[in-house]
Amino acid sequence: MRVLILFFTLLLYANEAEDILKTVSKDSPDYAFDVTLVKKINELKFVKPTIKQNLKTQNQYLNEFYKLVDLADEYNQLPKKISSTQDKLDVLTGETKTSKIQIIYYKKLISIYQKRFKYLKNNFSNLEVELFKQIKNIDFIPFNVNDLKVLLLKKQKEYEKLNIDLQKWQLLNNEQNIQKVKKYIQININKQKEIYHRLLDNQVIIWLSNLKNNDKNALNIDDKIDEFSKKINKNFNIAINQIVIDFEKYIFGTKMLIYGAKKEVELTWQKIVNIINYPLFEVGGRSITPLNFAIFVLVLVIGWLIGNYYKNFIYNLRHKKNISYSTATLLANMGYYTILTFSFLSALKVVGLDLSSLAIIAGALSVGIGFGLQNVVSNFVSGIILMFERSIKVGDYVEIDSNTRGEVIDISMRSTIIRTNDNINLIIPNQSFIQNNVINWTLGDDIVRFRVPFGVAYGTNIDEVENVILSALKNSDLPYIKTTYLNLDVTPYVVFMQMADSSLNFELFVWVKGEYARRPRRTRSSFLKMIYNALNQANITIPFPQQDIYIKELPKDFKN
Repeated sequence: MRVLILFFTLLLYANEAEDILKTVSKDSPDYAFDVTLVKKINELKFVKPTIKQNLKTQNQYLNEFYKLVDLADEYNQLPKKISSTQDKLDVLTGETKTSKIQIIYYKKLISIYQKRFKYLKNNFSNLEVELFKQIKNIDFIPFNVNDLKVLLLKKQKEYEKLNIDLQKWQLLNNEQNIQKVKKYIQININKQKEIYHRLLDNQVIIWLSNLKNNDKNALNIDDKIDEFSKKINKNFNIAINQIVIDFEKYIFGTKMLIYGAKKEVELTWQKIVNIINYPLFEVGGRSITPLNFAIFVLVLVIGWLIGNYYKNFIYNLRHKKNISYSTATLLANMGYYTILTFSFLSALKVVGLDLSSLAIIAGALSVGIGFGLQNVVSNFVSGIILMFERSIKVGDYVEIDSNTRGEVIDISMRSTIIRTNDNINLIIPNQSFIQNNVINWTLGDDIVRFRVPFGVAYGTNIDEVENVILSALKNSDLPYIKTTYLNLDVTPYVVFMQMADSSLNFELFVWVKGEYARRPRRTRSSFLKMIYNALNQANITIPFPQQDIYIKELPKDFKN
């Protein structure tokens, strides 16, 4: 049923392509291309791979054996082909001027690839068994390879001589002879591959003969098969090794498990080596492989771990050496980022990139900065300025605006963390402290003068108000500074500020320090409570806004 569905799908693609071709003008520049595509679409068909039966000669058997190797290689490569073709189809689908016939061609190609992959996945082992069973019908006779070995040695010497000639013409900058020698080198390489293929043929024949006779020497000969197949092609080598392992399992069964596992490990390791050495991209003219990238990341991780250990060491040291928390934070952060920078430069060196490569990275960063990293860089530079200038330190109590104030608990390269009195951590970009006005309540010391405003009613004795408030303050246990502090006159006093519309306005000036300076609302509330109670006890009226209405004349028709 699935085969019928595929057949009708492919037939539908062909008919659709022919219908579209009829609508294309013959004068169109793409007409000849479209005609070729339609022909290709009609030729694309899914054909089940098969193994010939009743093989009689070793040459026939070798042909089928290599056909099986090609099928194994095809099975390994089909996922890449499907993905690559799908990428092309995605690109073409997004193009407005793309031929619709070209899209149909790639769709049909993907459909055949998928069908072929599924068939090989389900039936490849059956094809192997079919070919393996015919070993008993073949007389395998090795041939003399001495002449081939002599010819191979000659071609290898010729190859070295050609490379010497190539270097000579490259030094002389003779482009004509360079191309000529390169052509001869390619011919030499192809000839060597032909010789290796013939040597491989002979080893395969000897190996098959040993398998036929149940001779364990086959397990040693397959190393030569692996050696010669590597000279031909990497993918070919992987495919032939898969079949060699399977054939040996058919003969030796459980005896082959350990050896087969060993070969599987070798094949898997080879695949891993190929993957980790595959160039991903280039930096400064040097190819970066997954191995290089892994080493680069590893060095950075080691640097990060050392940096964190250094930070913890500094914070632990501050308790022993009585270092202030802000100083410890500065030392910890600066050392941490220095270690990270050194780790980054070391990682570049380890993967083989010299420092001149930084110019390329800097160029890329400059483009990024131009397109949206301005704030990141600005915050980074601002963080460095804050650390060195120390206008804001860890432990300071700062106010950015009327709604944002708190204690600085950390200054990093990008942002500063402030913990409010509500125990909420605010993460604020560093540039806010550089570009905007910031109040640092504890920059030089931790004492602050509070101004507590209050008012009394008109007619109140001003001197009495001052005496009442200062006397109540003196007898209270409020957290204010009562004596001289750091050569400052911190004596509390009351100032008559204004004769307002409804009240006589005063302000109490009082100094506080430490934690009370960091809780301005709570501290001001305590002094206001004291003032309110003192005025009430002294029977001094505390005014509130009010208006008196005077009726000058009632209307004549007003009735009581």
